[in-house]
Amino acid sequence: MVVVTPRSSRRKGAPNRSATRGRARPLRAVAAPDPATSSLMGTLRSAIRSDDPTALVTLVSSMLSVTDAWAADEDLDTAEGVPLDQLLDSLVGTSYAETTVALHAAAAMLPDDLDAARVRRAIGSRRHPVPPGVTGLRELNVQAAAKLGDELVDGDNVILGLEWPGIGGVTAVVYVDEAFGTRVKDVFLVPEPFGQVCGRYRELLVGSGRRASELTEIPVADARASIEAAIAAADAAGPSAVPADWTGPDGDPVGWPGARPFVELVLRRMPAGGHSVLTSGQLRATSRVDAVTDFLASPYAAAVEDEAGVAAAVLIAEDAAAGAGHPLRWSPVQVELALAQRLPWADGAGDDALAAVADVLPAFVRYAHAQLGAPASATAETLAAIQEWLPAFTTLRRAPAVARWREIGGMVDAFERGDTGPLMLRSLADEVGGPAALDALDADPLPEEPLALDAVAPDVREPVAAIAEAIEVWLRESPRVSHLGALREEWRTAAHRLLVGAAVKDPGWLRRRASVRGRACGVLWATGVANRLVGPSGAVLVKDLAADFGVSGPPSAKAEAVVRAWHDGRWVGGDALGDARLLVSTRRAALIRQRDRYRS
Repeated sequence: MVVVTPRSSRRKGAPNRSATRGRARPLRAVAAPDPATSSLMGTLRSAIRSDDPTALVTLVSSMLSVTDAWAADEDLDTAEGVPLDQLLDSLVGTSYAETTVALHAAAAMLPDDLDAARVRRAIGSRRHPVPPGVTGLRELNVQAAAKLGDELVDGDNVILGLEWPGIGGVTAVVYVDEAFGTRVKDVFLVPEPFGQVCGRYRELLVGSGRRASELTEIPVADARASIEAAIAAADAAGPSAVPADWTGPDGDPVGWPGARPFVELVLRRMPAGGHSVLTSGQLRATSRVDAVTDFLASPYAAAVEDEAGVAAAVLIAEDAAAGAGHPLRWSPVQVELALAQRLPWADGAGDDALAAVADVLPAFVRYAHAQLGAPASATAETLAAIQEWLPAFTTLRRAPAVARWREIGGMVDAFERGDTGPLMLRSLADEVGGPAALDALDADPLPEEPLALDAVAPDVREPVAAIAEAIEVWLRESPRVSHLGALREEWRTAAHRLLVGAAVKDPGWLRRRASVRGRACGVLWATGVANRLVGPSGAVLVKDLAADFGVSGPPSAKAEAVVRAWHDGRWVGGDALGDARLLVSTRRAALIRQRDRYRS
């Protein structure tokens, strides 16, 4: 695995990686050896002989990180880590110079004193030479600390000045990423004194138009508290997921677990009792309601006048609060996450509000940056990111599958709050052909219509007419439906519309051999169930309908072909045909009452 550089939230001028470029040593294993020498011994030997005096320690830290002593805290590919005892036993049982050196490093990083003592006893009699940088690991101490925060709160560099016996001054740079939730993302070891590395950082800050004073020295105890807070936040249940394809600015993969054993060793050498000084924790507390209210009252929102614009402002603030931890946190990274990964799927978000995001988000960013005191260059880069990601956002929000996701998410959220209205309204809309059809629903009786065969394929017109005749005879003569009166005419119209519509969409079902009376029974069952005319509480029981047509099995089986043809080959059940034109007046009147009740 390769450790990446601390990710900058912008493409230029960010010194959080450049300050260590060239001389930096990632806290990971040395580069993968040639396959011919890829054995453990070969890898250890390469690290021991490396020009980097910290290479062996970082390699052993990486080895320890995949054991069960650490792996349970990380999202690794394997369900469980390698047993720590197994790793230690393999090293103890192989008495070579390479394993002796590795065991010295491991003993210093093991958090359990008994494990460390066992390793030291095992290597006590060995006489292999050990590099001074490895033996000095036991006496490592932290003498100074500093912090450099990102101007748009996407992360912090916590810089530690180490006194490492056998090496001298070493600087550890721990990058705490806050774009995906607070977590340690990268760790770099620079075999140079703390003051020298901090000086290069300050030069880069000035060169990028920022103030050298932005890098501030902090108490060592505060540095420990900040790093521990980041580790704890990532270990906690439900931290923000980092996309698998999210990479650093140079395309390096993201990951820190290999550094963890070494970092925890360093933390144990630092005083406790400090307070976290991560930049995100220094933001003034602002609720999403206050953020929206103050934005709308500001000159930045002068063009936000309609309800859609206000709804977009609410959506923007809520997204930042949930995704970035603060309603005013907007950077190029957060813009990309919001427009490409969060906002298009926002539960319950209306189409009008999402369409207004393109106009409202730039104004909201200007307002937010003014409140945070962000430099003009950072604001310009964030606005440029909006223009870069808006096309993708527009494509995503218009995608039918994404729109359906938003709608379902909104219904689920409402249901969990005890509000069944949205879910029930969606069900009613599905029954009549969509929200627009539900809005336009009336309770006028279906008109009497003759059987229209002009659009039906000539070779199936005869079976269509025969089925319609059987339906007509039953509705006119069956004593089971005589009490329905004029409603029988509406039922006939609904049956004709279903029959002809299915014949036009897919005449193939009529070209297969089947009983005319069985098909008539199926059409009446489908339209009768949809209109609540057939069933336990309807005008006709299912068994009586089947008996009248001499159908021995369930009428639903006879309806399957016509319903599939009506739904373009899909079987979605016969209780909802998805078209208000197939519903009689009494059913539509009942749906109107339910619609108005749920809306109120």
